[in-house]
Amino acid sequence: MLTKLFSLNTAASKRVFGLDVMRALAILIVVDAHATIALKEYYNGLFIHHLLPDGVELFFVLSGFLIGGILIRSYEKKKRFDRELLLNFWTRRWFRTLPNYYLVLGGLILTALLRAWRSGLHHTLPPAGTLIKYFFFVQNFAQFVPDFFPETWSLAIEEWSYITLPLVLWIMHSLFSAQWSRQRIVLATILLIIIGTNLYRFITAIQIPIEEGELGYRGIVVTRLDAISYGVLAAYAKHYFPAQWMNEALRRRLLVIGLIMTVLAAFSASILIIGYYVHLGVFPAYTFFKRTFYFPLIGFSMALLVPYMDGWRTATGLWARFGIARAITHISLISYSMYLLNLTPIMLNVVERIPTTSLATGWLKVGLFWGLVLILSTLLYKFFEKPVTELRDRLSAKEPTISELMK
Repeated sequence: MLTKLFSLNTAASKRVFGLDVMRALAILIVVDAHATIALKEYYNGLFIHHLLPDGVELFFVLSGFLIGGILIRSYEKKKRFDRELLLNFWTRRWFRTLPNYYLVLGGLILTALLRAWRSGLHHTLPPAGTLIKYFFFVQNFAQFVPDFFPETWSLAIEEWSYITLPLVLWIMHSLFSAQWSRQRIVLATILLIIIGTNLYRFITAIQIPIEEGELGYRGIVVTRLDAISYGVLAAYAKHYFPAQWMNEALRRRLLVIGLIMTVLAAFSASILIIGYYVHLGVFPAYTFFKRTFYFPLIGFSMALLVPYMDGWRTATGLWARFGIARAITHISLISYSMYLLNLTPIMLNVVERIPTTSLATGWLKVGLFWGLVLILSTLLYKFFEKPVTELRDRLSAKEPTISELMK
């Protein structure tokens, strides 16, 4: 009975195993980072953590690749960009992300109010003016996210990217469709967002004294509107240069280059090496790098991984044995629920209520944390996220696949 309760349909049809690997790796890195909170002062850091890529940035690139591919295919199928295409795109995106988000957000607010009522103390929620921002994804629009539900900084960036990318494409189509091909319009849209956002970061980075640090640019919407665009650039390459995209030798070379660049970028920004920057007197230069060039570097590095992972269609060899592929697909499916549940709902509201009195207690808390994340995320996905997402097919038109465009 329990097996049936927690089992998901992980059939490989219509799924790309390599992309499932990327998504699963991204969420595991994020949850692993949050798991160390349970260890408190007993966590001394693991060297492998300094080499791991930023899981959130990996999510951005993968999301951009998938969403960008959908948008490009829809645009090419219709041969124009209009209001109908735009609204259909938004409807399908928001049916995927908003219901789960508002359910968890509402649950956190209700939990805080109930705890305050039971204790007779004032609630710990932010002021109403701040709280309302979370419903419109402006909690970190021009400043870093407040302490409440802080992990939503990345979701807000994604949501605003879903708004700006198609809007800019619509404007570019309206202005240049008579002179430019759709391929050129798509590329110009992507580059406009990437170059424009990087210019904004660069100009503000120059104007603000370096002593003020990295400025939290990583988690602010207006400084990260290019976050998913590097993945969209990969989707552009796949759609308009299929022969090169399918070139196995090129895929492998890009994978190796992407892995090296990603690991070096991760290590260059790790706590382990920052002390050396201070000792060598280059910490101000490092700070400027983190304000500016770090973001396109990590974006392009991870985008180079996508061609190979997209070509990894099914699990073979060891990956197909011992339930490994099934576990990876399962984690990929529940990754969004894991993202929403792991930190504030589970770690901060449940696990951290247990004092960390020893290293053994800390590791028991880590085990409890992982167990709750996997179980509750599976249930949330199976009984809410998946059914609600499936409703969008009744309210919106299905977006074209590559095979449909080739007919």
